[in-house]
Amino acid sequence: MTSTATARVMTVEDDPIVRADLRLVLEDAGFGVCAGARDGIEAVDLARLHAPDVIVLDLGLPLLDGVEATRRILSERDVPIIALTGRSSSLATEAIEAGAVTVLRKPFGEHELVDTVTTALASHTQKLRNESRTALATVLGLVGYPETWAEDLERRAYESGRLWRQVS
Repeated sequence: MTSTATARVMTVEDDPIVRADLRLVLEDAGFGVCAGARDGIEAVDLARLHAPDVIVLDLGLPLLDGVEATRRILSERDVPIIALTGRSSSLATEAIEAGAVTVLRKPFGEHELVDTVTTALASHTQKLRNESRTALATVLGLVGYPETWAEDLERRAYESGRLWRQVS
């Protein structure tokens, strides 16, 4: 999968100065910033185009608000979204209900941003690895091998940059 140093982050922020600051902080921490969207519609399009590993998304966006952008992005792919807001706690609650993994309140510090992105990536990777292990155990069981082999196979697959998914 991706380590912190190679993780690709997409930022979504309508304020160009804040967007530039996000890029600078994240790149200084070793992340690759693959795109920076200015509004919710651009966020959905760029998430589709760049397939980032994590998205840092402001909720107060023009054209399409951050909550709806979160819903649309997550309807297309599984990616951790960290919502940013300086507004009401009800907006933060809406973002979590829409699928954001956490909310950072503005203003926030550099370390808080980096720690939040790192934690979101680690948690998402663990979720994907658990799904991979389950899919491998299912296949092993179907072909008559011990399902306990799934742990070792998943670890080897992960180390070689692969994850297995069960398709319904």
